[in-house]
Amino acid sequence: MRELFSETLLELLSCVNRVSESELLTKQQQDDLQNIKSLSANLANYFNNLDIETASLRQKIKELNQSILSIELNNEYEDESYTLLALIFARLRHAINLDELLDSVVLETYQLLQSDQVIVYQLTNQDEDIQPVQYEVVSNPRYSLQGQSLPSIYTDSQWLESFQKCISQVISNIHDDDVDPQVLTSLSPLGIHSTIVIAIPKGNKLWGFLIVHQYNSPRYWHSWEIEILEKLGTQLAISIHQIQLLAKSNEIRLERDQIIAKLHHNQLHDLLTGLPNRNSLMESLDLAFAKLQTDSTRNFAVLSIDCDRFKSINDDFGVSIGNQLLQEISKRLITYRNANITIAKIDSDEFALLVENIDRDNLGGENFVVDLADQISASIKQPFLIDDNQFFISVSIGIAISDVDYIYANEILRDAHIAMHHARNLGRGKQALFRNTMNQGAKIRWQLESDLRQAIIHEEFYLTYQPIVSLHQHKLTGFEVLLRWMHPLQGLISPQEFLPIAEETGEIIQIGYWVLETACRQLRQWQQEFSDTLLLTLGINVSTIQVIQPDFVERIQEIIVANQVLPSLIKLEITETILMDNIEISSQKLEQLREIGVQVYIDDFGTGYSSFSYLQNLPIDVLKIDRSFTSKVSSDVKSQRIIQSILRLANNLGMGIVVEGVETAQELDYFEGLGGSSIEVQGFFISHPLDSERATQWIQSNI
Repeated sequence: MRELFSETLLELLSCVNRVSESELLTKQQQDDLQNIKSLSANLANYFNNLDIETASLRQKIKELNQSILSIELNNEYEDESYTLLALIFARLRHAINLDELLDSVVLETYQLLQSDQVIVYQLTNQDEDIQPVQYEVVSNPRYSLQGQSLPSIYTDSQWLESFQKCISQVISNIHDDDVDPQVLTSLSPLGIHSTIVIAIPKGNKLWGFLIVHQYNSPRYWHSWEIEILEKLGTQLAISIHQIQLLAKSNEIRLERDQIIAKLHHNQLHDLLTGLPNRNSLMESLDLAFAKLQTDSTRNFAVLSIDCDRFKSINDDFGVSIGNQLLQEISKRLITYRNANITIAKIDSDEFALLVENIDRDNLGGENFVVDLADQISASIKQPFLIDDNQFFISVSIGIAISDVDYIYANEILRDAHIAMHHARNLGRGKQALFRNTMNQGAKIRWQLESDLRQAIIHEEFYLTYQPIVSLHQHKLTGFEVLLRWMHPLQGLISPQEFLPIAEETGEIIQIGYWVLETACRQLRQWQQEFSDTLLLTLGINVSTIQVIQPDFVERIQEIIVANQVLPSLIKLEITETILMDNIEISSQKLEQLREIGVQVYIDDFGTGYSSFSYLQNLPIDVLKIDRSFTSKVSSDVKSQRIIQSILRLANNLGMGIVVEGVETAQELDYFEGLGGSSIEVQGFFISHPLDSERATQWIQSNI
């Protein structure tokens, strides 16, 4: 139609031009022709405007039809969209990590809205650089912002502040008059005409945005689309939080598993050398013993290896050098490890080897393990170079071979240990194969040592309390705490029998702290029950091994504080021999004890070095006179002179005196006759050691 109109109008103008060229026309005719030309031009303009208005009308009719169609289908389509939204939520809940979650969101949103571009963007901290777009789906690759910066409007501070009041920003046409010019400036160069930005919250802040773009032409967003996107943004925030919690939970679970694995490893391995420890060896030994029960040919042997004179190296060169030496010894032993040989460190300086699948029938197995012991001994005898010091050491090795007479696996380790002690008695660097003729006393001692390790766990220890009274006031001032062991099979075992074993094995450390903990707890109980016992003291014996521990004073203080006991009420009793054997370390520890308020007693004074000069420079509070002097005061002049000298020394140095072992009235009378207000006494004449219940009764009857 437009082309025909143009052609007709051109022909009309051509005719007018030809007629106007005639010289016969009057002026009126020429004016009419000119008017025709002018009307033709106006007609052409009218036609062009009509064409534009027609196109605009058609667009409006099209939009109206679309709107009418949308209204007619709105309910049905909205229901379908909510169904799709529910499916999206379900998929989000199955995402296992953040990347999978966000990739799923952009894809599902794109398929739901059929828009040109969907982006999920996480905002960064202000101090960080702006991150490129990572999660995106586009209808046309030329629209992609993947790996590029987000349009600047989305990270503008004022734009971000607007989301404090709303959760979405909807722009159907960036060219509308009411649109922020910054939006037009930021989005127009990219060809974006419409956008929806949905906030993804994180508490009171913004985690990021869900962004939908329409390119090339405006898009008038429906209310249900906006509502669905807002709900999707809220659900996405929940899902992100859940994913982060899951990731944190997984990290915690992984960390927990690593800690448990490390703890399990530490339970079965020596921390210093990394070798299996006693517990691990016993597991392997039990398994080897079980195999032997089902197959009598699967014999095995145990080698117990002890480093000769290792304690002297620790004393002379320090624990650090000693530890390095143990590490070097373990490295040499590891060279013998294979599928049939297990190596373990079972004590401070003791190692053990479990050798499986040996041939017992023709004694080849016995010869093999003896040769193995010889090789190990020769290897250890080679010098060790540590911190420019050369060390020559030897090992004593005991060997025990499995036998049908054994009932329990640990009996074999026991016999290897007995054989090792037998080898050590033969001289340094010797080996011995266990025989039934070996000292049965060693077996008993080894069993006692084994039982001692479990005595605390099985609650076989208990404490007794021997009263200490003021000599002249005849008033209870405190108790000496004494350790007792009630063995489940052997009954009451004397401290003189088990304490040396505890010292040698190092169990005395744990036992000593148990004694202090239990005694402090008992003292606190008495203080709460009897108001007159607030100044009651406890004398507690400590061993050499305890004193030289690096954390000795700290552990003492922790226990006292934990039980809410005054430090001045705790009297640690240290023997004179212990003090002089470790004079430098002991003097340092005594100073530290004095600083925290704990008093120090010298137990069995006069039985050690019989030298009084060191007392002048040490923070000692009380001297305890040994029973060996007390028992002779009635008849032995020499003992009387020694006691009198001790009393004068204590008075001059401002120290107290406790007399041990007062068992007769004559002995008590003698000390009362000496005078001195600072003397205290204890012994069977005053009272035998009492259990906690009887000690409580004794307190009640003497306050």
